[in-house]
Amino acid sequence: MKLINDFFEIVSKESGEGTLKCKVRLHPEHFIYQAHFPGNPVTPGVCLVQMAAEILGQEYQQSLMLSLLKNIKFKKIVHPEDEPTFVFTKVVKAEGMLSANVSIEDEESQYVKMSLQYMCDHSNV
Repeated sequence: MKLINDFFEIVSKESGEGTLKCKVRLHPEHFIYQAHFPGNPVTPGVCLVQMAAEILGQEYQQSLMLSLLKNIKFKKIVHPEDEPTFVFTKVVKAEGMLSANVSIEDEESQYVKMSLQYMCDHSNV
């Protein structure tokens, strides 16, 4: 299930050499928040990982499949009214792979940090 433009949308983007910053707006009315958790909705960690894949995939025009997730640390709950920024650093694309360090943060604090590696869909290379 694609989350981009359904569960969330990108509201601003900055890119540079090996870096990418995307501020996102979550959609609190989405059905995921109805179930996770009723009366106290929070953004599921698996959705945050999928959002990172979709943001990178859109930026690099690739379909990405997660192959490695390491050093993931959930530091703060992401609520549907938050507007976090996904900060990708050390983005490397080589031989059908794309890897990056990701920090999900806002001006005040860091929500999540993780290292991700994806296999690229060779039909889009």
